[in-house]
Amino acid sequence: MQEDKNVNWKRLAAIAATGVLSVVYTIVTLQGPHGIAALRLQITKIQELHSQQGNLSKHVAEKQKRVESLERGQNIDMEMRRFGRTLPDEVEYKVAEPKVDEPAEDAALGPN
Repeated sequence: MQEDKNVNWKRLAAIAATGVLSVVYTIVTLQGPHGIAALRLQITKIQELHSQQGNLSKHVAEKQKRVESLERGQNIDMEMRRFGRTLPDEVEYKVAEPKVDEPAEDAALGPN
């Protein structure tokens, strides 16, 4: 028995050409505007947004703790004073500073 070793060169050339063209197309596509550079830029943006999200989550948690403490009645005195208010059983006294007459500029110069 003799094996038939005929090779279809046209078919082999077509497969090789298709492989080369697909490699060239892949290289050109990856170097384009939507290629590897754009992918790296997107990854950088995603990492930056994740860090911002973490910071905002911490900020929100701090604000929630503050709201909860105010709802429970803690730090009410301090917050009322911060906004210039007084407690219901307190009396507020306002003292105005006395006005001082300033000398006129002409009097400070003296006679000519």
